[in-house]
Amino acid sequence: MFEINEAEKISDMGLFKRAVHYLKDKGYAIALDDYGKGAGIMKICRILPFKAKATITGQKEKIRMMNRKLMYVFILASLAMVVVVNYYSPLESLWMLLLIPAIATVVLFPTWKATITVGLSGFILMVITEFVFRQEQIQYQDGIHLIITGAVEWVVFTMISSFRIKVARLITELEHLALTDPLTKIYNRRYLDLYMEKAIPLSQRREHPMTLIMFDIDHFKTINDTYSHNAGDMVLKKVTRVIEGIIRDSDVFVRTGGEEFMIVLPNGSLEQGIKFAERIRKTVEGTKFVYKGKRILVTISLGITEYIKGQDLSQFIEKADQGLYRAKETGRNRIVAI
Repeated sequence: MFEINEAEKISDMGLFKRAVHYLKDKGYAIALDDYGKGAGIMKICRILPFKAKATITGQKEKIRMMNRKLMYVFILASLAMVVVVNYYSPLESLWMLLLIPAIATVVLFPTWKATITVGLSGFILMVITEFVFRQEQIQYQDGIHLIITGAVEWVVFTMISSFRIKVARLITELEHLALTDPLTKIYNRRYLDLYMEKAIPLSQRREHPMTLIMFDIDHFKTINDTYSHNAGDMVLKKVTRVIEGIIRDSDVFVRTGGEEFMIVLPNGSLEQGIKFAERIRKTVEGTKFVYKGKRILVTISLGITEYIKGQDLSQFIEKADQGLYRAKETGRNRIVAI
């Protein structure tokens, strides 16, 4: 989604900060390397427009839904084929074909509950077809063959299901890692993008308010330089834990990078957001931060804005960022609503 357009080294840190905010206002993404080491390397990226990303995501979702429906049709068709073939055929080994719809079902529902349910259902279907529908006397040898076929089928099905369940768990873990900030264990910017692709259209349709709070830790570079980066990490994690104790379950709390965070308040008006932001500001200011016996003064600056119908994600974030910038420029440890 990002294309690196330019990299520039700027030695004047005041100019560097002004350039960052100017480019953010123009809708660029800024990646900062070696920030605070006497110079900053600024990578200017072009962001794929939000509407285009939303369209791509919507198309992928439609394809996934279509594939799922096709899988349902395949399961039902293959199951019907298995029943018909085994009804007219005297060969018990043909029940192995039941593995086709069984495995397809576990692909859709990779859980042990689904595995056991499908396995028992297949056995019951086999017994009913052989002993009830056909209404023929089953010879002892045929019964043995049927039991052996069922046992082999169950072993194969269980092994395949086990692998599928493990793969599903690994995928879930990878998705969690991809959407979670490794330091603070809260959601990251990628999750915010995915969430807003659904939240913005929903807010527009239902005409519900939605407010965005953007904040960062004041003088965070000084904390790192004075007390070490480990102290900075401690501050980031503690600020996160403190705010997690305040936000509602419906609120979305993400770390967007460095010392910068965002909170989305669905169904929250600007007035409600300002009150909530002030509560966060006071709570952080009143929290005791101690590293190796040394007290660290920690405050935050916040920018807040309410979603306006017709805005895309970049415009929504840009307004909150403008509020944050003004809060920094006017003395820090304060809230500015745009």
